[in-house]
Amino acid sequence: MGSFPSSDPLRSITQAEISSFLLDGVVHLPEIVNKDWLDLIDSALKLMLTEPEMFADLTALGSDLNKTQDSTVLTDGGIKGGRFLSGVDHWKEDEIFAAFAKISPLPSIVAELMNSEKVYLYEDSVLIKEPGTAERTAFHQDLSYFHIEGENICTVWAPLDDVDSETGGVVYLRSSHKSNKVFKPNWFVVNESLPGTEGMDLPDIEISDEKLDLIQFNTKPGDLVVHHALTLHGAGGNSSVSKQRRAVSVRYCGDDSTYKIRPGTPKKLHHENMRTGEPVVDHPDCPLVWG
Repeated sequence: MGSFPSSDPLRSITQAEISSFLLDGVVHLPEIVNKDWLDLIDSALKLMLTEPEMFADLTALGSDLNKTQDSTVLTDGGIKGGRFLSGVDHWKEDEIFAAFAKISPLPSIVAELMNSEKVYLYEDSVLIKEPGTAERTAFHQDLSYFHIEGENICTVWAPLDDVDSETGGVVYLRSSHKSNKVFKPNWFVVNESLPGTEGMDLPDIEISDEKLDLIQFNTKPGDLVVHHALTLHGAGGNSSVSKQRRAVSVRYCGDDSTYKIRPGTPKKLHHENMRTGEPVVDHPDCPLVWG
């Protein structure tokens, strides 16, 4: 790899932040990553977007499922609605994304939050909601999409733009990870479960439900939000006229994680050779990045 910014966080994680992660299942870590890392990711992403085949159009998926509202949405400025785009495993193809997932401050941060001696990279993803995007992110839990299980599994959400409720900030159901329930994965833009998957259907949760203990953070580049893989979360659309909502999510697993092949859930190529119960060890497609 080439020359990259420091692997050290800008500051220490506080005990209160560790407690929030453990008790709430999610923690906001303001101003903890050098913005130079985000500038690098920003430049790499702009190049990727010139190759549209690298991203799935979730707005089109929502339209195909005939369950979301019309993707042609008029905002206050009278503009046509934008797209919800998603890509996965960019670290395997792009040196900058690989560095961000492997040698940025992220691995050391999640090791401390999870109190895990080892950290393995499971995947990364890019999530983009253009201005005027109608599609919500349906409430879900990340673990149901993963072919792993264990206590030390989390997602790091790194915003590339200022994000708030208007632009589709992620909303988390506080302490929902404590139920230890693994629900069926859904189509991500609607609550309908993926066919052939196992478990209970996830109840339809609205981000405006004041009866639930929902939390959302206003974030900016350099901040991180880290949540447990069982924490339920979702997001609204991007109702702004001109503001992008772009973020990189990096998913990690740690000590005592094992493979759990989940029927009906899309597999990565190397999962074809894995068996339920096998421990996660250093592998080219799930590399050790800390410890």
